[in-house]
Amino acid sequence: MKNILKILLILTTVLSIIGCNTTEPPQPQPPTPEPEITLTFEDAYSIEAWIKITTTNIQLPAAVTLKQNNTVEQTISLLTQDSVIYIDSLLPKTTYTFQAFIHSSNQSFKSNELSVTTMDTTSHNFTWQTWTFGEHSSSILNDVAIIDENNIWAVGEIYMLDSLGQTDTYGIVHWNGQNWEPIKLYYSIPSGGEFVLSNIRGIIYLSSNEIWFAAGSIFRWDGVSQNVQLIFSRLDLSDPNGSIEKLWGNSKTYLYGVGNKGTIVIYNGQTWQQISSGTEFPLIDIYSKDGNEIYTTGINVSEVRGVLLKGNANQFSIMINSEIIDESELFDKLYGDLASVWIDELGTIYTGGNLLYRYKNNEWNYVTSLPENFIGGNPGSYYRGAISSIRGNASNDYIIAGERNTIKHFNGVSWKQIGLPYSPTSPIGWAKVIQKGNLAIAVGINGSKAFIIMLNR
Repeated sequence: MKNILKILLILTTVLSIIGCNTTEPPQPQPPTPEPEITLTFEDAYSIEAWIKITTTNIQLPAAVTLKQNNTVEQTISLLTQDSVIYIDSLLPKTTYTFQAFIHSSNQSFKSNELSVTTMDTTSHNFTWQTWTFGEHSSSILNDVAIIDENNIWAVGEIYMLDSLGQTDTYGIVHWNGQNWEPIKLYYSIPSGGEFVLSNIRGIIYLSSNEIWFAAGSIFRWDGVSQNVQLIFSRLDLSDPNGSIEKLWGNSKTYLYGVGNKGTIVIYNGQTWQQISSGTEFPLIDIYSKDGNEIYTTGINVSEVRGVLLKGNANQFSIMINSEIIDESELFDKLYGDLASVWIDELGTIYTGGNLLYRYKNNEWNYVTSLPENFIGGNPGSYYRGAISSIRGNASNDYIIAGERNTIKHFNGVSWKQIGLPYSPTSPIGWAKVIQKGNLAIAVGINGSKAFIIMLNR
């Protein structure tokens, strides 16, 4: 028995030693990726394009030669694995081929061949009509909404005379396809009293029975009755000097209001919430493509300063400030004030006041296509006045409007004054421009009269 136990002990020890000395076979290593350089399309406008260069297993930094239509366009020092390259001086509605090459003592590669087609231009050829409103004092129109060519709403303050020669005030004019009809609406306040709704600064048209106005407070109209409903009172703001000046929304359950003292409020269909803006500048324009990101501009006229805010239903923050600076500070800040903001179909952000800027690929720059659009340019307002409004259909079809009868259309390549001729001494000041398809409307003031121009293409 002892011998059997001894044998088992020896066998166990041997097997243990054998097991300890057993090694796993080496695992195959994944193959090293082949060196590669790839071009992919990012965006293209009428005369510009953006291409992404992506490298795999290529030693960086590397000198990359970019060929356009088989001709060397530029040589780029590639520092990162992914880089976006900007190409300008292209022609509209033209297809280009691009290919990238790396040649050095220890590596030589070429990319795929990429085809890029630029956008076409749009027409500058607008016909136009103008209308004047107001019989005394100083009348003005501040905002406009285009529903279609037979349904346009402009808001402001228009002073007329009634049949007895007494002052008669209107806040709205409506285009029915044939003429403009002044409309007078009334509102009541909880403490009692009925008042004419006038000095309206903002409008948002959601449907024929959901028309909202900003006039310090926010009002809703059913489109039929002579009375509007006070929806949100400026008295409920945290700052008694705050107000609501402009509106943006895509449904009655999703509305924003902005105004003086950096005021921002949002309506969710049931309740109003005031959101901190981080500024006390008067907010005078608001825009969004889809409601996911909201942009609003603020302006301090006396100090020639501005701010662009970006936010959503939860919070807003300062995207960039502007003031009187020298070129060494561009583009950490922008020069002048910021009166308007607009976003094109590719998500590029445009803002401006004294000058016009755009934000694309996480970089600010001048809109270089606009003549004299740089610090020190446009002396004596020879080319245009300050910009008050930017709106359009697309990157190759938008309009800027503002002081001195500035109303200029960009067609993807060039700018052209449309409507009445530009003049540095013009008394016309445009407060807002809207473009929808081949129809554009600008509203503002001409001397002491409210003024409208309708442009058709």
